[in-house]
Amino acid sequence: MKCQKLCVSILIIFGVTCLASADRGDDILPLIQSGALEAHIAALQENVKQGPSRFAYRTRSVYNREASDNAAEHIATQFRRSSRLNVEFEEFSGMKNVIAKLPPRLGSPSDRIFIVCAHYDSKSDRDRDWNPLISEAPGADDNATGVAAMLEIAHVLSQFDYEHELRFVAFTGKELGLLGSRHHARKASRAGEYVVAVFNIDMIGFNWENDLVVVVQDGSSRWMNDAFLLANRWYDLDLEIRGAQDELIDSGDHKSFWENDYRAVTLTESGNPRSDSKDYRANPFHHTRNDTVDRVNVGLVRKITQLMLVTLNNLASLSADSDTAMPRVTIDPQPLVRENPTQITGQFETSFPVYIIVHPGNITAQVDRVNSTYQATVPLNIGTNQIRVVALHALGARSVEQTIVFEPNFAWESAIVFPNPLRDANELTVFRAEANLPIEQLDVFIYSSDGTMVKRSPGVVDPAESRIWRTWWNQKTNLGLQVAPGIYVCRFEILVKGKKYSRHRKLAILR
Repeated sequence: MKCQKLCVSILIIFGVTCLASADRGDDILPLIQSGALEAHIAALQENVKQGPSRFAYRTRSVYNREASDNAAEHIATQFRRSSRLNVEFEEFSGMKNVIAKLPPRLGSPSDRIFIVCAHYDSKSDRDRDWNPLISEAPGADDNATGVAAMLEIAHVLSQFDYEHELRFVAFTGKELGLLGSRHHARKASRAGEYVVAVFNIDMIGFNWENDLVVVVQDGSSRWMNDAFLLANRWYDLDLEIRGAQDELIDSGDHKSFWENDYRAVTLTESGNPRSDSKDYRANPFHHTRNDTVDRVNVGLVRKITQLMLVTLNNLASLSADSDTAMPRVTIDPQPLVRENPTQITGQFETSFPVYIIVHPGNITAQVDRVNSTYQATVPLNIGTNQIRVVALHALGARSVEQTIVFEPNFAWESAIVFPNPLRDANELTVFRAEANLPIEQLDVFIYSSDGTMVKRSPGVVDPAESRIWRTWWNQKTNLGLQVAPGIYVCRFEILVKGKKYSRHRKLAILR
């Protein structure tokens, strides 16, 4: 399937209707267990030949045909734990991919396909004595971790019906130049298969610094990274998801699908596992005989597997009938508020992980999934504010708007007399009044110590800010006479919304 058939917008791809299966994320997360993942990794590492004379190959090198075929048979056996998966080998050039297909639900008209894949071949070419025919290449992290994640995801999701085909593929020949994935991607393209998304899992278990997963993506697959971000937050998986938007990264099987105009990402521990990066220490065991299960962070493998599980469950639950899967969101009515910032609350309906963003301020709301409510504290301007709440998920967004009028209760910000004291007879006094609301008028009344009013000085508004007014005094009375030194009382009187407010200050004149 070429780009012209794959739509630019994922909204166009899906349409979207959500079945109840999108709600099961919380129920299926616990089904991914560290013990099962570790057992898969150890079994792939040892790659034991079954039969009367059991023998551990401890390699899955393509050059060791017996070992490679034995690993493929083991993976097929693990797929067959579910009778609902159609398992087959895809043979080419003396090698074989292992494919397990979960057909769409009975009656679904969809021809869309989601692929989860991982390469199972291994090598230890960083060892000086590496011999691809006989040397050990246990490949626990690279890439028994990815295969283990794929096997468990297939086992869990095959218990349910989905709108679209789910395809799980274990590739061989990756270490020889992406041979297995290139064969499969080209075959799918020639057959015109409608592959919506490819999720490749490659090396997810060597990070003891933090719970990091890197998503290698290009421009057309960015929406897949967004789906991961939403699921990570929604289900509280607490992973750090870092996008590597670099189309030159070609060490993963995602590259084969990019070459055939399919959307694909790779989930990995690092874009370059041999180099230190932020929150990642270089993997010294990569492509050596020391890449063993005891050096794998199985807890991290479990988290990334859970992330992939719920993301695929949600995406595969969407059909192409209508937009009923789009989230719905409301704002609790609050036409007039007095406090700033103020709390915005409301309800939402969704069967899919969402972010809820509140504007102004681009504030990420706190979501109560149990009660389907949200809240966010946002800043307001005095007067009319247009509040917009946006519910975002991987397929798009829905928003709602409401007008809120912010009318705070009156408060003085300041009433300033400067300079104070006055020492020069020719010096002007500046009076500055500021309130939290626009001022309509300012008068400053100046009284001598015996209570006699000596001057009324009307103010003018600051040209840039209606909440600030000023006036001046030249130390003369209303009759133009110079006042004597002493203590004077200055009464600021302002008019706000037709109501008068006053504040008093003392002024000392010294000469």
